[in-house]
Amino acid sequence: MEKEDDVSANKSDNQKILGEGWCLAMTDFSLIEDLTHLVGPLTEETVVRCLQAKFYSQRFQCKLGPVVVSLNNNRYRPAARCLVEPAQPQWLLDGLVREAVTQHADTGHSQAIICSGESGSGKTFWAMHMLRQLFDLAGGGSETDAFKHLSATLTVLRSLCSAATVTNTESSRVGFFIENFITDSAIYRTKIHSYLLDRERVCSVQQNERNYHIFYQMLAGLGPEEKAKLHLTGYSMHNLSYLSLGNTHVWNEMEEKSRFDAWKNSLGILGIPFSDVMRIFSAILLLGNIEFIEGTGLELDIIGNNEIKSVAALLGVSGVALYRGFTTRTRNTRGQLCKSLADVYSANATRNALAKSLYSRTVAAILKRANSLRRPNINSSLSGSTESNLHHVDPGGTSFSEQMFSRSSSIRSGYEKTKYDGFISIIDMFGFETAQKNQLEQLCVNLCAETIQHFYNTYIFKSTMQALKDEDIQTEVEVRYLDNEPILELLTSQRNGILNILDIECAQPRSSIEVYTSKVKAHHRVNNYFFEPLPKADTIFGIRHFAGRVVYNADNFLQNNQDTLPDDVVSVFSKQNCNFGFVSHLFAQENKPVAGDVSSGPHGLKHRILPNSSDFKRNGTRGTLSSDFQTKLDNLLKTLMHSKPHFVLCLKSNDRGEMDQFDGDVIIRQLRSLQVLETVHLMAGGIPHRMRYKSFNNRYKIFFGHTKPYQLDTQKDQCKAILNNFLKAMDESKLPYVSTQWMYGKKHIFFSEGTRQQLEAMRAERINKAAAIIQAYWKGRLCRKYWSQYKHQLLSDRGSVKSSKTGSSWKSNKTKKVAIIRKDENLLQQASKYYNISLESAPSVPPNRLYCVAKNIRLGYPHHRIMKDNYPKEPVNGKVLSRGEEVDVVGPSAKRGHLIVKNSNIVMDVPYHLLDLKTIPELPAMDI
Repeated sequence: MEKEDDVSANKSDNQKILGEGWCLAMTDFSLIEDLTHLVGPLTEETVVRCLQAKFYSQRFQCKLGPVVVSLNNNRYRPAARCLVEPAQPQWLLDGLVREAVTQHADTGHSQAIICSGESGSGKTFWAMHMLRQLFDLAGGGSETDAFKHLSATLTVLRSLCSAATVTNTESSRVGFFIENFITDSAIYRTKIHSYLLDRERVCSVQQNERNYHIFYQMLAGLGPEEKAKLHLTGYSMHNLSYLSLGNTHVWNEMEEKSRFDAWKNSLGILGIPFSDVMRIFSAILLLGNIEFIEGTGLELDIIGNNEIKSVAALLGVSGVALYRGFTTRTRNTRGQLCKSLADVYSANATRNALAKSLYSRTVAAILKRANSLRRPNINSSLSGSTESNLHHVDPGGTSFSEQMFSRSSSIRSGYEKTKYDGFISIIDMFGFETAQKNQLEQLCVNLCAETIQHFYNTYIFKSTMQALKDEDIQTEVEVRYLDNEPILELLTSQRNGILNILDIECAQPRSSIEVYTSKVKAHHRVNNYFFEPLPKADTIFGIRHFAGRVVYNADNFLQNNQDTLPDDVVSVFSKQNCNFGFVSHLFAQENKPVAGDVSSGPHGLKHRILPNSSDFKRNGTRGTLSSDFQTKLDNLLKTLMHSKPHFVLCLKSNDRGEMDQFDGDVIIRQLRSLQVLETVHLMAGGIPHRMRYKSFNNRYKIFFGHTKPYQLDTQKDQCKAILNNFLKAMDESKLPYVSTQWMYGKKHIFFSEGTRQQLEAMRAERINKAAAIIQAYWKGRLCRKYWSQYKHQLLSDRGSVKSSKTGSSWKSNKTKKVAIIRKDENLLQQASKYYNISLESAPSVPPNRLYCVAKNIRLGYPHHRIMKDNYPKEPVNGKVLSRGEEVDVVGPSAKRGHLIVKNSNIVMDVPYHLLDLKTIPELPAMDI
């Protein structure tokens, strides 16, 4: 009853928002594909009514000129499965991807598809959907090895980088910039860049939230023997400190186990040892149960003696050495190394820092491994404006390091660099969010959301208005939008920005959070976007973001921003002290010996929890968490500025995550923050598009008609001729009428959204018509050229059919002519030399694989399968494999399409299609 009351109350609230006639208008609104085609006053009420009608009509996307607005109804599967199991076709999003591919092919310019919206609005799901569509169009489809590798990578990353928050059970705690490099109109490489992994969540989970999904999945998916090897026997989310701090409600355990199995299989596809990764994550969980307390003597006592022994065994180090790494501190005083005992707070903080560092570096190493696998003849470097956020790790050492870190250098050797033609990227960055306790991570997340929104405002509004002003063009429609640049200045200003003041305080030897917050309040007390919430507190301040007010607690700002790990604990994992190659290579750069320094061990330095490539210097730590993140955002913006952006504005239907519930208040809040109504006004009544005359003429020269371009003096005259012919063509076209408007500037032609839509539709119509004419002419020419041969063949076939009916045998003495394929000897020699192929010797037969792939799962030999049917028909050595019988598959057969099967000491070749991974139900008995 309570649920029904909530639904009815929700509907009644929506009726109040949408007016009395909202039910009657739903049918009409649901048919509108573009919000710029709305009739009547363009108000919030009209837009919300249209969105609600489309929502309840199961049409969750609509266009807003070149922008796509997408609604999240909370019905879809986790985003990682969208690549393996595609969702229903979404025509507008698929069309957006197709437009990006077409524009890249036409112009050669890089394209960027940007998903923006609040946390929980479905950005990641739709980004994965568009990525699959992109591969279907330009990557060879979902059956290619490149796509399967990418799917496995994103499946692994989703479990490692997603967690449940108060408002979103599948919240991405890292931003992704997926760069698809294009050459010859095809994807030849995909590289994933990650931004700001929320490492504080590893050891500090807020109430009603959860840690990263992988920890819960491994506890549900590991068997008793595996848990015993990983020292996790008897542990659950209730008695592991890093998990018990948050929500310990047991979710669908079977679902968790299924996702863990998929994660494990995907890890195998990437060639990453599953056991090594599990050792790291088990050690992280057990680290949370270690606590240092004051002892009776000088040294600290420890709670969790068994746990520290287990952690040491899992990480391949001595328990005593690990304890010393936590409880001692080395300081470098004028070249002299001095050791001292750490206090309780420092020891526990080092324990948390080690857990965060192990997790962050493992995720970065997996991503580095995934990005290193690529096709031959590709360029390993990024575009000049994009900076990788992965640290470099030297190859060498153990077997895992050879697999994980050395493979990229070995793949690079022997291949020449290939020049790419730009990229088509998909950006799934952070959305605006609030938490119960907003810390530095939330401030960086909201800074990212502000940056993406500012880029949208600049591209849609600011640049358009500035161009109109520069070319002295007056328009009837003046759009007023909220410019969030002052908020960015408040956060990132080099003079007194909140984050800049934080970096300055972190550089001070003795700083406190009270001093930092007092400086922030002194500088920004009069700022309209800064406020002090009531009741006032020393470490509390608030910011009016573009999407709402957020109150931040600065208690841990300094510690989290410094992002440091003492080298006393880092030196424990040097190659001399650690026999676990995975861990020793995670800290290889920090433990690399310095030239002229033969001493080993700590040097009194502090290293980064997750360093950048520029941080590997022995003179101390460089950079902070916030400064690194700002640098990455700046590099991302530089990349986007040199590409053509396409926007997808994602809206969540309600704040509770309920399925098929449309909350009008929530929608209105998001429409205002994303400035959807302002965009509607600009696209419907303004002149938002502009092109240089030469570019316009090149794209729409199909409208020249009988006019010769060289007969016109200037590019502007050519543009006028195109538009005059375009007007005439509009009268003859059968396309729906759309109002058009354009104005001539000094360097650009400015035109409305209706003009753009009509130009593109009529251009596509003419191109399709011309293609049909060319195809008809060419097919007719071929038919006439080879008609004599076709006629003879038809007569032969007719005689053959006639003779077969009368029973007479007929044989043709004439054979069909075969076209002679002429080969270019020079081209053949060049191709054979390029691909290192010998023309004299026959190609070698490739060896059989030591595994097989079934349903995107990599299976080694031997493994069990079930017979689908009886085989063979005649017994072999008195044995017939029966339907439903379990057999052992021991390897591939020399026979094509067969596998070698062993059963009861009898080995035989069985066709592949008669073997199944699942149990075959028994056939029902039939009454005779």
